[in-house]
Amino acid sequence: MTRRLLTAATAATMLVTGVAGCGIPDETGVQVSGPGPAQKYGAVDGIGSQPPDRLDSLDDPKQFVSNFLEAAAGETSGAYGRVTAFIAPNQRGAMREKQGSDVAINVVRPTEETPRSEEQQESGSYLVTVRVQQVGVLRADGTLAPPVATESSYTFRVGRDRSGANETPSPGLHLLEAPPVLLMSTQALKTYYQQQMIYFWNADRSALVPDMRYLPLALPRQGRANTVLDWLTGGPADWLTAAALRLPEGTDSIGNVLQNGDRIEVNLSTLAGPDEEAELDRLAIQLAWSLQDLSNEIELKIRNQSRRMIDAYAYRKENKAYHLPDNPQRFCVYDDAVHALLDPGTTAASVPIAAASNRNVVSAALNRGGAGVLAALVTRTGDDRRRLSTGTGRDLVQDFVQGAETYGSMSRPVWLKGTDPAQSVGLIVADGKLYRFGTDAKLTEVKVPNAPSDVSAVGVSLDGHRIAFIAGGGLYVAALTVDNGVATPGPARRLVTSLADLSAVEWSGESSLVVAGVRGRPVIYEITVDGALELTFENDTEARVTHLATYPDNPVERPSVGRVMYEANSIARAERFSAFERIGPDQVADRSTPAVTGARNPTAPFFFF
Repeated sequence: MTRRLLTAATAATMLVTGVAGCGIPDETGVQVSGPGPAQKYGAVDGIGSQPPDRLDSLDDPKQFVSNFLEAAAGETSGAYGRVTAFIAPNQRGAMREKQGSDVAINVVRPTEETPRSEEQQESGSYLVTVRVQQVGVLRADGTLAPPVATESSYTFRVGRDRSGANETPSPGLHLLEAPPVLLMSTQALKTYYQQQMIYFWNADRSALVPDMRYLPLALPRQGRANTVLDWLTGGPADWLTAAALRLPEGTDSIGNVLQNGDRIEVNLSTLAGPDEEAELDRLAIQLAWSLQDLSNEIELKIRNQSRRMIDAYAYRKENKAYHLPDNPQRFCVYDDAVHALLDPGTTAASVPIAAASNRNVVSAALNRGGAGVLAALVTRTGDDRRRLSTGTGRDLVQDFVQGAETYGSMSRPVWLKGTDPAQSVGLIVADGKLYRFGTDAKLTEVKVPNAPSDVSAVGVSLDGHRIAFIAGGGLYVAALTVDNGVATPGPARRLVTSLADLSAVEWSGESSLVVAGVRGRPVIYEITVDGALELTFENDTEARVTHLATYPDNPVERPSVGRVMYEANSIARAERFSAFERIGPDQVADRSTPAVTGARNPTAPFFFF
């Protein structure tokens, strides 16, 4: 297994019930459900964050093209200058330069380890072909929009530039024909950008919705702060607009963000009104989370008047994301019942399901919601069909409500975290369709705009406002709103991935997914929420993965038992010390010996938090 490198910035969901004017939340004022800050790609101080220039490749045409596909990376305003430096002077006019917010870079994933090169004897040039997968379009606002181009390969003519008056070739290689658009490899996106989370309030202004952007590492600290502030005032990414609100009307930046020692000063214009103090509190929280990687001390000014002194670290420290247990509770299904899993040196957790109801279980979901426990069980009927049952209780769920319908197949249910506990909502896939359910166990079909209706897997982010799902064989994400117990998705966005035969998906952080599929053999990848960056998480699961479960990073201390469990070929495995180990019957607490049902292996592992 390759250790995880994809990252999130910080925890997402905060329920605000009266933030003090000093900018530091009281103990009950802010709640967070989600992972906290983690190491990002590249450096954050600008050191080593510039892409290579034209002469760095010497006379190697393959390396030249690889470097060319990194040249656009960095500050948007200089992208065309860096790229055209690789192009022969007499060809530079073929690339039409765009300005400001119109700058768009086509991001491609090379599908072969090295480009293919063919020498042209007559001209002394080379034809270098790069086979690619179109990933998306990097915009000036740091978002990666869905791909527009359809090319599966690009061929570049590389050689000495002899267009000068004396026909003396200039040093090094040039592109002798200019491509029509800006191109950049996913490797450049990984190397020269920081994944930056910014945050927008949900529809009822009770929680923050994370929005991932790409921030050039070449920017100095003050420039990064100005860029993030511009993104905030510009509004959420297109695919999140169904669940995320723009800043209050009239909010804009006044001048640049100022750096005063370790403190940064943000000056905004915003309309006054009867709810101004509450709006200021919400603005302070957004700034504390969106600028946290840049400063822990933020002064918020409104029209040059100081209104809030924000201790961003205090906001983070008080949030629940910093108090997740170091040893998350792990459970599984064994002998047709939910059992706790044993971990070395720990006491097995109690199963919060009454024994009378803990029977005929195929899969389960447990969630700490409000003051108690939410439970959802998929059970097996006498004719081997599947039925959903749900129940609630303070510490133990005694009574369950059974759903009226049965189905041929059902995925493991998932509860939405981060939403109002009084609106307990879950999602499940049954017979190829996506359904929502509540504590009444009633299933209502959910149709996602712009996505196929045949759904095979679903996962919910920890903020409760984004879903990832597999439909029609493709990987999708969508924003989610919850109102009066009704979960409504916005238009779906399809993600590009190099995996085929996708079978399972879960959220591993604010900005990343864990996805099971096939890349020559069955594997598990970690993929950014926009599909751009992929890393191998498990390079051979030996069989098709039918079940995935994840646990969020604790930003203070990494969970000792690992964050991912999966099932393939009726064998469950758990991440432990950078490897996956089989979960055997000896790890099942309170099991009968031998198993009453003849069960050999624990299945459907999951976390309870």
